Amino acid sequence: MGFSRYNSRKEAGKILSNLLESQDKELYKKTINHPDDCFSFAIPNGGIPVAEGFCSELKIKYDILIVRKIKIPYNPEAGFGSVTTDGTILLNQDLLSHLNLNEKEIKKSIEKTKQEIQDRLQFYGKGRKRAEKYINVVQGKNIFMIDDGLASGFTMLAAIKMVKKYNPKSVYLAVPTAPRRTVEKIKSDVDKIFCPNVKEVLRFAVADAYKHWYDVPKGKIFELLSRSEYYYDI
Repeated sequence: MGFSRYNSRKEAGKILSNLLESQDKELYKKTINHPDDCFSFAIPNGGIPVAEGFCSELKIKYDILIVRKIKIPYNPEAGFGSVTTDGTILLNQDLLSHLNLNEKEIKKSIEKTKQEIQDRLQFYGKGRKRAEKYINVVQGKNIFMIDDGLASGFTMLAAIKMVKKYNPKSVYLAVPTAPRRTVEKIKSDVDKIFCPNVKEVLRFAVADAYKHWYDVPKGKIFELLSRSEYYYDI
């Protein structure tokens, strides 16, 4: 059976919850029966409506996890790493070895990215002291990492690295679409990946999995979060 594109990100999240039930019935039952033992993180902005669909079906809480690209100074559309909400840094060492950046340039780009993170935290009304708050919702729990799709997967790897610092029981990745090469790259970093649309292609775009693709506007995000029963503002 061919893949039918998602009508919306929220629908994609609901389909992900169905995939969880069909692929891992034991985990599904544990999640449904013990929702307080689970927590989800959504990568904004696109991952938020996906998380809303996923978490509303499973009755589990979620929060956003901000990850920002560390931009290459002379090519800001590209990045050589990522920084997460709590300051966790993941560098693409293979790429860095070819960029000929000195330590001062690297440090300056990282500090600029950290400031972007703080600006985003302020935008979402979140405080600066994140670590102890993450411990409370992550330690000993089953964590689901959610986005609207993966391309290179580097942003998600940084998010996974951060979450693992707080000693979760397990980490699962739930995304509506991803290329096979990225799934293979990430699978050893999580306990299991749930992805209904794994593409065997050289040229991949997350947008191709959706009938109506658009960047989620900030206003819609605030409206969704303010009405959500399952958004948990850490």
